[in-house]
Amino acid sequence: MLKAKYAWRARVPGIIPDDRIYEHILKNRGIDDADRFFGMGKEALHDPFLLSGMKDAVARIRRAIADAEPIMIYGDYDCDGITAISVLYRALKRAGAAVFWSLPDRFSEGYGLNMNAVGELIAQGVRLVVTVDNGISCEKEISALAAAGIDTIVTDHHESKGPAPAAFAIVHAKLSPAYPWKELAGVAVAYKLASAVTGSDLDDLLDLVMIGTIADLMPLDDENQAIVNLGLRQMKNTKNPGLRKLMQYSHLDQLNETAIAFKIAPKINSSGRLGKARDAVRLLTSDDEDEVSRLIEEVEASHTLRKDLTEDSYLACERLVDPTKSVQVLAARGLHEGIIGICAQKIAEKYQKTTVVINVEDGVGKGSMRASGDDNVLSLLDGVADLLVKYGGHSQAAGLTVPEANIPELKRRLSGAGGAGGKPTLDYDMQVKLSSVSLPTVKRLEKYSFFTAAFLFSDLLVTAKQTMAGKHAKFVVSDGAKSVEAIVFNDLDLYYNLCVGDRVSIVGGLAVNSWRSRETIQIMIRDCACDHFQTLDYRDRDQYLEALPHLSCDEAVTLDDTFLWHRRPYRETLRNLRPGTVVVAPSIDPAELRRILSKDGFAALYRILQRHEWTSFAQFREAAGAPAWLCEAVLATFAELGFLTLEETRAVLLKNAEKKNLSDARAYRELTAVAEDIAKIHRMTEAEIRRDLLASLEV
Repeated sequence: MLKAKYAWRARVPGIIPDDRIYEHILKNRGIDDADRFFGMGKEALHDPFLLSGMKDAVARIRRAIADAEPIMIYGDYDCDGITAISVLYRALKRAGAAVFWSLPDRFSEGYGLNMNAVGELIAQGVRLVVTVDNGISCEKEISALAAAGIDTIVTDHHESKGPAPAAFAIVHAKLSPAYPWKELAGVAVAYKLASAVTGSDLDDLLDLVMIGTIADLMPLDDENQAIVNLGLRQMKNTKNPGLRKLMQYSHLDQLNETAIAFKIAPKINSSGRLGKARDAVRLLTSDDEDEVSRLIEEVEASHTLRKDLTEDSYLACERLVDPTKSVQVLAARGLHEGIIGICAQKIAEKYQKTTVVINVEDGVGKGSMRASGDDNVLSLLDGVADLLVKYGGHSQAAGLTVPEANIPELKRRLSGAGGAGGKPTLDYDMQVKLSSVSLPTVKRLEKYSFFTAAFLFSDLLVTAKQTMAGKHAKFVVSDGAKSVEAIVFNDLDLYYNLCVGDRVSIVGGLAVNSWRSRETIQIMIRDCACDHFQTLDYRDRDQYLEALPHLSCDEAVTLDDTFLWHRRPYRETLRNLRPGTVVVAPSIDPAELRRILSKDGFAALYRILQRHEWTSFAQFREAAGAPAWLCEAVLATFAELGFLTLEETRAVLLKNAEKKNLSDARAYRELTAVAEDIAKIHRMTEAEIRRDLLASLEV
């Protein structure tokens, strides 16, 4: 009985027919007029001068351009920051500015303007600094620049953590009472400044603004949706050589929000995660085709390396998971700091537990923390602040630095601190009947990038399963009238916890799979549950060992050799336990067991004991080359027959013992009964095993 990881909650009650799916998706997202929403353009863009500080910022930049003062754009290393640098740099360079750009080293300096950068800016003789996607929390750094006679214009969208910095001007939608839309990404604020300085709509830069907006997960409504609409139109005929290369190397089936979110933005982000954000900025700001051709190879290499590092680090972290702890504190050496946040998120999602992943180097641990359920990671870290050098973030994600010596105590104090609110909630849009969903409906959802749409499919029969590339799982499921593929990426747990013949409920998205000119519907699994009794057939020892790390069924009993020996009769034991799942995994070969149980087999085992007056249990197991349970049964048989006595850790041979029949020993008779059970289980088909176990559970 495979239980869902999440508590499922519907936004729309009942089972929705195909012809009303799109209508309800729009309602769930607050879209009253789809044509207007997806057609919004420049008319929906707000006047940049409604942003507080814009007038002063524009005047200062125009003066710098007129006086040929060097202007430094200081950004961030994520996709929003990289595109923000690129937009403002291209616009100011086009306006004739002596403009340069810089960003912090992710690993040595961290996020935002810092004192190392301040020293460099002063040494370089810069007279004007414009921050993009950072700066609102850099009060100390901006004061130091001001003391050196350097003006700073802050453009940002992050929350302020304290007093506003004493900047020449601050351009920030959330700090602008007159600005009607507060949820601009960092790149959008930079675009607003660039547009105001140049007096132009800067149509050719809207593709970059769109990418950063999507990458930073900004709410797609109002001005942001207009930016996405305009940016996608622009990107189809982009004038940016770097973007053309990104699209070429990404092999896009169609250009929409989904493609940006899952193919384009991750490649830009990968460079930042590996400390190579400058490659991505150069790619997006260069007009030299030769340079762009070289840089795209660097960006692609970073993306491939990031994926490999993530996979390796995730596997290393997963080996440290202790499912009994409500907060996972996973510390190891050799993890890459740029991907520990991804690993923490993946572990938190898979195990439904708030997770901290810490890379340890030179006596210091740098960690990333992600929340599960209703846990507030900042509150949790507040409770262990005395162990930390520093920490910060928000309720769902945070970073921290901790001395290596404090990590064991951090683990002890955090391990039982989480678990607020119980199982996290997975909201889905509506329940639908699989056989009623049409291909045109799914294609319509894809066209408008409703990749967040989620549906409940109930009572599906699993008719086939397979792995893909050793890390993805594909099932064929049917509601009796239609069969489709159901896919889960980068996780094999479902593959090992479901069998052909199981009936499942799935919450997932819908997608169109195109293969050899044939289009079919696919379900992209987000969560799955099997509400009936399950049998998982792992009689093949190699398959069982492969599956073992993935088996996670609730109320599971493993019907292996040890269980069969210690839980005699096993059917009665199963009836008392009433498990939701039985993992059938007897490992010993029936023919080998028959050989051991023969008169000659027991004689050979007795000769092992005759070599010494006494034999430790461990020595006997090693010499016999048999499983522990079987050695236990053999020694119990010899003890019953009076051939030896059993002490706490050893068997002591008795001299001049009388010969007796093996069948005189109860232990031997029970052993032969277990052997018959094992032989029977190996002979049965999967269907017969399921029927036999179901019969055992009947009251």
